[in-house]
Amino acid sequence: MGNNLFSVLWSSIKSKFATIVSKLRMWFSWDFIRTRIIGKIRDFFVNLFNVKPKNKDDYYTVFRWMISKKLAYMIVIVVGVVSIWYILSTTNLFAGRSEGLPTYKYNSFMLRFAKDKVRIKAKSGYVAYEGDVSKGYATGEGKLFSPNGTVLYTGSFEKNMYEGEGTQNYETGIIHYKGEFHANLYEGQGSLYRENGTREYEGGFAQGMKEGAGKLFDAGGNQVYEGSFASDEIIYGELLGKTPQQIREKYFGSQKMYEEGEELGSDVVIHLEDINALYLAESDGSATDDSMKAVNVVVLSGMFRAGKTEIRGIDGIKGVLGDPIYEGYSSVILPEAVAINVLSDRQKTLNGRVKMDTSAVYSDDTIVRSFDQEYSVYIYTFRRGDLTYSFVCNEPGGSFAFYEIQEGGSE
Repeated sequence: MGNNLFSVLWSSIKSKFATIVSKLRMWFSWDFIRTRIIGKIRDFFVNLFNVKPKNKDDYYTVFRWMISKKLAYMIVIVVGVVSIWYILSTTNLFAGRSEGLPTYKYNSFMLRFAKDKVRIKAKSGYVAYEGDVSKGYATGEGKLFSPNGTVLYTGSFEKNMYEGEGTQNYETGIIHYKGEFHANLYEGQGSLYRENGTREYEGGFAQGMKEGAGKLFDAGGNQVYEGSFASDEIIYGELLGKTPQQIREKYFGSQKMYEEGEELGSDVVIHLEDINALYLAESDGSATDDSMKAVNVVVLSGMFRAGKTEIRGIDGIKGVLGDPIYEGYSSVILPEAVAINVLSDRQKTLNGRVKMDTSAVYSDDTIVRSFDQEYSVYIYTFRRGDLTYSFVCNEPGGSFAFYEIQEGGSE
């Protein structure tokens, strides 16, 4: 009986306060609060955008123009909202930090005011840079990333460009270059590497090309040459006048020797296989005679470099070296015959191989008793400074198969 009376009493009390509790719950619910806030904002903008002025006090006078005050307020608010939207859309200013570093989009307005280390996202959304910034630029120490996260560059930057010491990698992440940069180009001392990780070159650079003293390495990473470079090429002319022993102190790679038999004379042609060249050494003795000198260097390439320009035709050569001092058909000499045969082993060159009567003394030493001296080529010879350059062609005009370098007084 007592329990029933208590239940009835409790039900009566609850019924009295149910309405109040329901209203409190409604007033403090997020949906109600949000609806009221949105309603107030809507009413504010409805009143604001009702730009019809009622009297002259509702105008601003600018020169002779009268501008509604409400219209001016509306423009200021719209500009402010758009500015806030732009800032929020181009930066993660309010999105927290990633591993302690603030992150910005590449075109973020706030990036201009960032200092020290940050992360910058590329247009497609991936993190493209991590490091120091100043006035909106990558400046200082940092890293550049590819879309797949590979580190493409680690080192110094100056206004978004490689500047100073740095390491550049291939897309695979394998090191490509380590050394000094200027304005994104190799400049100063550095080392180039192949995609298999072996070193290709070590030495000086200028404007992104090999320049000055340097060393070349073969595919196995073994040093094959040490000498001077210009515009990415070996200065082959510095071999002229040197003895085979002196050249061997510069060139450490594989070589093959072609010695003239008694019927021809006593000259020697030495093929420097790892630097794509050969030279003619003249003497009246053997290949080990110190009196022998390199008098003709043949570069086994159909491309001649002048500065940054690669020239592959005679017209281009004339544009750089001027008019030839000689041109015409000529029978091949021994270094030209060897060059033609070496190139023809890779792909048919000129009119194909030059017939030779040879005998092998060793695998790297061949005696040439005779060769087809009726084999004809077309020669263009130019003088440049103290050197002459002869370009060997199949016929007048067009391209050349290789070229020779001699001292200016040489025929």
